[in-house]
Amino acid sequence: MATEDFAALREISNMLLTDENEQEARDRFIRFLDQYSGTGSLSVIVDSLAARLGLFPYMSPNLEEISDAEALTVAYHSPESLKKQGFTFHAEQQKIYEQLMDGRSVILSAPTSFGKSAIVDALVLSGKWANFVIIVPTISLIDETRRRLVALDTGYTIVSHPSQKPTLKNIFVLTQERFLELDPVPSVDFFIIDEFYKLGDGETDEKRRSNLNIAWRLLRMTGAQYYLLGPNIDALKFDSDSELSKSFITSDFNPVVVDVEDRSHIEDRLSDMKTFLDEQADGPSLIFVSSPGRANDIAFELGTGAADPLVIEIADWIAEHYDPEWFVARALRRGVGTHTGPMPRSLQRAMVRLFAMEKIDRLVCTTTLIEGVNTVARNVVIYDKKIDRKPIDFFTFSNIRGRAGRMLKHFVGRVVSYADQPEPEVSTVDLPIESQSPAASLATLIQLDSAELTEESVERLRHVLDQDALSVQTMRQNRGLDPMLQIGAARRMREAKPGDFRNLSWSGIPTREQFAAVVSLGYDQLIIGRDRSGENARSILAKLNAARTAQGDVQALVDAALPYMRRGQTRSNVVDDVLSFQRNWMGFKIPSMLRAASSIQREVAQDRDERVSNYEYVIREIESLYLPSFIAELEDYGLPIPVGVKLANLGLHGESIEDIVAMLVRMARDQRVLSTLTKVDRWFLSDVASGLKKEMPTIAPAG
Repeated sequence: MATEDFAALREISNMLLTDENEQEARDRFIRFLDQYSGTGSLSVIVDSLAARLGLFPYMSPNLEEISDAEALTVAYHSPESLKKQGFTFHAEQQKIYEQLMDGRSVILSAPTSFGKSAIVDALVLSGKWANFVIIVPTISLIDETRRRLVALDTGYTIVSHPSQKPTLKNIFVLTQERFLELDPVPSVDFFIIDEFYKLGDGETDEKRRSNLNIAWRLLRMTGAQYYLLGPNIDALKFDSDSELSKSFITSDFNPVVVDVEDRSHIEDRLSDMKTFLDEQADGPSLIFVSSPGRANDIAFELGTGAADPLVIEIADWIAEHYDPEWFVARALRRGVGTHTGPMPRSLQRAMVRLFAMEKIDRLVCTTTLIEGVNTVARNVVIYDKKIDRKPIDFFTFSNIRGRAGRMLKHFVGRVVSYADQPEPEVSTVDLPIESQSPAASLATLIQLDSAELTEESVERLRHVLDQDALSVQTMRQNRGLDPMLQIGAARRMREAKPGDFRNLSWSGIPTREQFAAVVSLGYDQLIIGRDRSGENARSILAKLNAARTAQGDVQALVDAALPYMRRGQTRSNVVDDVLSFQRNWMGFKIPSMLRAASSIQREVAQDRDERVSNYEYVIREIESLYLPSFIAELEDYGLPIPVGVKLANLGLHGESIEDIVAMLVRMARDQRVLSTLTKVDRWFLSDVASGLKKEMPTIAPAG
């Protein structure tokens, strides 16, 4: 074997005699490492080649075993700020880090396994900047990023909710929507936007794309240095001489190798996938499917019936607190996890955690996993040929493929694709608020001052600027919402009869008639197209009333919804619908609709000399699922609502989220509290508490 290894290393070394073979040599070397024991007389050669190829993290941890020159190079690629973690940059990471430390802004496109977030950690730990803002696309990534930074013990206050109070040194970790709730914009020395391609066509939700562009503009106007990161982007849609284009760096440096196997010709995909997972897969596997319904069905089919005891207990807990017929619980009991959009974030976190702990080795997911967390595996299976009824495009395929393999863990990733592999295409990103291109929505353009608008933009905004139903100031306040929709709502209010308008003029707790009037107007005027998701004003009111009555009891909500289930639906599908309504409608759409309606009503009411509205009390009730508000907030930290309810009954309370978090950490150490909780309750509580305070020990579930 040593002779074969030596021959392989000599061949790789010979490839490096010409620079054009360096990428192939790197791939061959990484494949060698996948089979290499890491010990023996060849370690000196391995370390030398790793250094030559820029793969410094793969060198021997004992610097005494390498030459002085190589040891010096390793030390150079080990930032002082990351020495406690024993972290070493690869060559391309070091280049980006140096540019950022020298004060340059960088827009980086690099493979998923590049290690872009490690550069963020090093920047934070350098202590060079007092206030960071990190914009991430999902609340799940807020939680993941906060946990990572807490573990680093940065010395900064980590602000992950708009209600938190900043201190002298802060890291704001927020989605664009949460960032836009900050008033005024905080002091910013350095800002980071993760998955920056969502500034352009990479974000299909027009409102979220507009909000991200608005956040980008506000942050850029501070003059702060920035680092934008994302994968698989070839260019920006800007002139090469522009500041943005000069900041753009693309790298194909990948510290892992990914093999793609095309199985799109196979007809019986399910049977073939089962064979692959049972007999050929070496290591954990992510299985990507097109929709939550597909995930539920496929996960159950892939069950092995040999689940870990902890996994079975968690599955039983989910069945008890959500619904025994829910496919999520039934599949998990058979050893297979799922990760889909409708699932509560705490359960998504639990699935990822079990996968990382290797308690489950199969995780069936939709593309929400790509956007939600930075999870990778040795194997990735692309099962469905379409996503959202469209063939998988090259950009999405590349993102999914990038989940296979992981630096220092899985040298070689394997992708099995039952989808037709799309042809490679150049991927470019436009920043519409900068370019004012046709991709810029009216909601984006209205945020710009008149002097900033191009002639084309002025013409596009003509109908918005030339009307007198609603002021530009109010439209700007309702960030991300189409101005024409807002104008339509304002006109309807102005034309309303006095009695009808007074039904919109309430504060605090409305009558049933008043609330119905606002929901009906908001639904008709402010929500259009796919955003309606099969709902109507009447169904929204009925579901909100059921939620108020149920007080967080999912099974009660399912029972209330069963008489209205669609043909072909199962009880498990109804559970998904209930949870999806809580997450999307109660968590975002309805509050957004009501806030916009209230701001428009206030302007119209002043002109009509009527009472102005304030719907905030009802909005807060809906956002909190008609429970104490902190229970829903702790769900974002990974604490399931059923556990939050138990802790509230045990005395958890506080005036602010800081108070709540501090008390939760204390309760997680209190044996009297722990003795009243189940093993799985404690498992969740321990995880949340350990992600809030570095000194919090991991609590082994008792009993």
